[in-house]
Amino acid sequence: MEYNGTKVLTTKQLAKFFDADMARIYAIFYRHKEIFKEGKDYFLLTKKDIAAWSESPHLPSLKYVSLLYLWTEHGAFKFAQSFKGLRAWQGYSNCICHFCGTPEEKKLLNNLYEKLARKAAEQC
Repeated sequence: MEYNGTKVLTTKQLAKFFDADMARIYAIFYRHKEIFKEGKDYFLLTKKDIAAWSESPHLPSLKYVSLLYLWTEHGAFKFAQSFKGLRAWQGYSNCICHFCGTPEEKKLLNNLYEKLARKAAEQC
C-alpha cells in the first residue's frame, strides 16, 4: 500500500515481518525515537488524515483508529538493526521483498532464509 506515493507498512504488518507483536515495535520506536525521522522513516496520520487516506477500497476499516503510524522502507530497515539472529534476518528479508523485490529475488531470499534457519537449528 502507498501513502503520498511512498510504499508503506502498518505497524501490524511490520510486527509480522519481524515475528514480533505491535507492543515490541512501539517499544523499540519510543526507545530510539531520535533516530526515526517523520516523513522519511514513518508517517503519523491523525484521524482526519486517516479518514481521507482510508477511503480506498483495498484498505482495512480504520473507522475507530485515531492515530496511525505508517512505516517507510527507511523506517522498516532501521527496525532490522534492533533485532538479533534469525528474527533480524527474517525481518530484513521480508522488508526487501516488500519494498523492492521481484518474484525471483523473493524466491532467492526465501531460500537464503531457509538455509540460515537450518544452519541455526543444527548449531543448537
